[in-house]
Amino acid sequence: MIDNLFTLLLPLTLLLTILLVGHKWLIHYLGASNTYLLWLIVPLGLVIYCLPLPWQQSSLSKIIEIKRYLITPTVELKQSLSMSWALYIWLIIAAAMITYGLLTYHIFNKHLQLTAINKSMVPLVLPANILLYQSTGTYSPMLVGLVQQKLIIPEDFFELYSTEQQKLILEHEICHFDRNDIYWNLIALTCLTLFWFHPLAWLGYFRFRQDQELSCDQLVLARKPKESRINYSKALLVAAQSTPSLAFAQLSFKKYGDKKMMLERINNLKTRPKSSKLILATVIFTTVTLLSGLSYAGNQQESLGDKVSKSVELKPIQRVNPSYPEQAAKDNIEGSVVLTFDIMTNGAVENVAVVNSKPAGVFDQAALTALKQWKYSVSDHTLKNALVQLDFSMNKDTKHESLIERIQITK
Repeated sequence: MIDNLFTLLLPLTLLLTILLVGHKWLIHYLGASNTYLLWLIVPLGLVIYCLPLPWQQSSLSKIIEIKRYLITPTVELKQSLSMSWALYIWLIIAAAMITYGLLTYHIFNKHLQLTAINKSMVPLVLPANILLYQSTGTYSPMLVGLVQQKLIIPEDFFELYSTEQQKLILEHEICHFDRNDIYWNLIALTCLTLFWFHPLAWLGYFRFRQDQELSCDQLVLARKPKESRINYSKALLVAAQSTPSLAFAQLSFKKYGDKKMMLERINNLKTRPKSSKLILATVIFTTVTLLSGLSYAGNQQESLGDKVSKSVELKPIQRVNPSYPEQAAKDNIEGSVVLTFDIMTNGAVENVAVVNSKPAGVFDQAALTALKQWKYSVSDHTLKNALVQLDFSMNKDTKHESLIERIQITK
């Protein structure tokens, strides 16, 4: 799995660089809403990069170097199935992030101290499938819950904000609800957990969440007069001033509401950006083209018979060494066996057969028995007619001739 993640680092870095470096330009020409939607190109771009495109299909019929293994009478039967240290570290930190997130969310919910209130108390008609609660443990309106979403307002909500400010703030939360932002946040957190080792993944996650707020601000005030923008800006200032610096605001109207972010949101309210569909289409087209180009370059074979094609490189993760035949060892006989086999998508080895051996018949059965127990890394394709040469030697200094020079892999 860690190998697959490393394979995606190049397209991920490209996508995040485009969104982060060009952020100010995108906000200016596309507006906050379209810039927020552009974050979809990250998961979609990674999917496009992984899709078996036509030029990738042709790379399955490549010539790759033959795998050869030396077997001596002193080698014991063993299985070499192990995870690399990198995978262990990745799993530990990913598990720690998931545990911390679940624990934090549990503690947060435990201290909310919710009280159900009537929806008629707020100056806005709420969606029917949102439950309304008041809490003494929060300082800003927020949406929580995956199955049944709850709109939570602080106990001093009606005292802190004017009637118009209440409407605008609630419209902001309804915007999150209508767009299912809670679920998009879950997808973003999943991506962050997978790529926790990538610095741009962290920067991208926080920028994504900030753009989420900017886009809701823009949608709420899209057709509102200047006075509403001023009132909304004041509501943002009130939220910033009334929330303690260490308060849990990850899910709230003030989420990611440090001074710099709150200033950005207020400045964003001063302008009415004219979104350009042409620029949006150009950005998407350019990104997809770059990803396709990277995918094409990564799947081209450099020269026939030279380097192994990465897309079809054989990676045994479980290899059982054959037992050296007792009679052959007594007679001091050495030799080689070439076998053909298919590698299934789950890594299992099937259709094993001997295609050449020297001396004939001496080491065939031992080689067949061992190879049937091999297992390869999981892949998207079935590889047929793979070949391997097993060299049986009484000592490691013996030089064996190659009974075959290449392997032809066909889909």
